[in-house]
Amino acid sequence: MGLPVRQDEVSALIKEAQALVAKKDDIEAQLRELEEGLQLQGVGMDQPLIDRSGFPRSDVDVAAARTSRNLVHRLRNDHKDVMKEIEQALHKVHQASRTTDQATAAITQPTPPATVQQPLVPAAPFALVNAVAPDSPADASGLRRNDKVVKFGHVHAENHDRLQALNRLVGQSENKAIKVVVSRDNTSLELTLIPREWSGRGTLGCHIVPL
Repeated sequence: MGLPVRQDEVSALIKEAQALVAKKDDIEAQLRELEEGLQLQGVGMDQPLIDRSGFPRSDVDVAAARTSRNLVHRLRNDHKDVMKEIEQALHKVHQASRTTDQATAAITQPTPPATVQQPLVPAAPFALVNAVAPDSPADASGLRRNDKVVKFGHVHAENHDRLQALNRLVGQSENKAIKVVVSRDNTSLELTLIPREWSGRGTLGCHIVPL
């Protein structure tokens, strides 16, 4: 009997995720170019394009600036959409890989003797999410206010160091997927969180406090 998920299917999912990441990188490059062009004109995204008399400014290419601003708004929306697609694709890869690994183990590995004890992963929550900003990376991942954090990547109750280990991991993981396990209404949930720049502060868009 074949495996529930073949390795070539996992590879196809990985290629799909990589293509989305390449698309994200291209959008970010276009955004940088447009924003730098606006800055060179001295208008950015917020400076007025008309003078005090209500006429177009003579020191600015107003038509080009408006076009660039419209493109920036469109690309920012595209960037938000592709980040959500990347999170979904990574989740599919994780699920498919886990299914393949479990099936392979069931076929190739003998059942361990009853006397062999498996190492236990601390299951006690160590932090509380007390705020999640709308449209933030945390919001996109499914993280919600009052979620209790059980694991955050490799960080758990025994090694979080007053959340310093969590902060270090986030600082090292911009645009990288982090597996987060939370307890919500007595149910354990596994989420995929990708720290990244967004319209708000920080790279998560949530506030986490120690328990």
